[in-house]
Amino acid sequence: MSTFPSRKTAGALVAIVAIVLVLALLLTPMVQSALFDLITSPFQKKVPASVTFEVERDIVVSANGGTIINFTLDAPVIPDFNESGNHMQSVQNISYYPEPSSLGPRYGVDWAVWYHGGLTGNESLTVRMVYQMRIEAVVWHLDSSLSANVTDLPHSLTDQYLKDEWKIIVNDPIVQSTANNIVKGETNVYSILSAINSWMVAHVRYPSESELADPSSSVQTLQSMVGDCDDQAILFCALARASGVPAWLQLGALYDTTAHEWVGHGWVQTYVPLKTGGGEKVAIDTVNRDFMIWNPNRFAEFTDDGNGEHLFDYYYSFNCAYEPSSYSAGEGPEYTEEFHSIVYSESVEKIRIDSLLQFCIEDLVDMELTLVKRS
Repeated sequence: MSTFPSRKTAGALVAIVAIVLVLALLLTPMVQSALFDLITSPFQKKVPASVTFEVERDIVVSANGGTIINFTLDAPVIPDFNESGNHMQSVQNISYYPEPSSLGPRYGVDWAVWYHGGLTGNESLTVRMVYQMRIEAVVWHLDSSLSANVTDLPHSLTDQYLKDEWKIIVNDPIVQSTANNIVKGETNVYSILSAINSWMVAHVRYPSESELADPSSSVQTLQSMVGDCDDQAILFCALARASGVPAWLQLGALYDTTAHEWVGHGWVQTYVPLKTGGGEKVAIDTVNRDFMIWNPNRFAEFTDDGNGEHLFDYYYSFNCAYEPSSYSAGEGPEYTEEFHSIVYSESVEKIRIDSLLQFCIEDLVDMELTLVKRS
């Protein structure tokens, strides 16, 4: 008489076979990668591989009821630049209305300058710039095992970017002691930058209300532990310089994908020497959690060259002579600047930022990145 396995036994065999098949599938790299993406996706930050955009920038000078005798205003001409073999910033076209009074080199880059005579009463002048650009994302996959030490930094950069510079005050006791407490004698450049970044993310708060004002010095931000984007970038530069690592400001604008608007912005550039020779210029944006990430939702128009007078000149691009007696007490000419997005298009391709793990706890508390304004 033939015997057949019971339904119970057959069911167990089917379950065992199914488990074996599942385990076999789990061992394949493709399935493992898919599972990793599924499990980690809530904690992963992704940026578009590239962004193309057209943005209008309007600068308005108004007599505000009084009398302006004459004024000048200027703006750097946005440059193309490449880093790490990537075309990070490509300018397709820039249009000016009206045409600049002069256009030429200053501090090694071109500047557009407008000169104008008097304005009175309700008269005003609008200068309009329209930028068409393509920005490509860059992620620097570096760590302490790849990074060389402070002694391996190029002298050209240490000579240029280790000293006091306008608001970047390095040689002050509070800056020096804070840097020493953060870095704790570390000499590996990547480890120094990572420690400063982590400390700032944990301790320096972005203001609840951002106002257009002069940037705070590194000392002022350390005393208040509050700072907007360029305040924090200035402090980061000071702490890095106090630790022997050259760091400098980049300034431009950033697109807020939530509000669908452009705002002025500032972040840090610095340099990581490599044990294999050479090195990488990297970008760090503490307020937006972009550590060694060039997020393509921005453009840079000015890179600090280490000269405080040049940095001051960038911030105070409007100068005028006016008749004080034509204004009430506390009044004067008005200067406003704003951006208007015409086109903003992100690539379908996205780049995953695996290094986000160090920020995953903070991002669980605040999953929405803070997009912030340069004062």
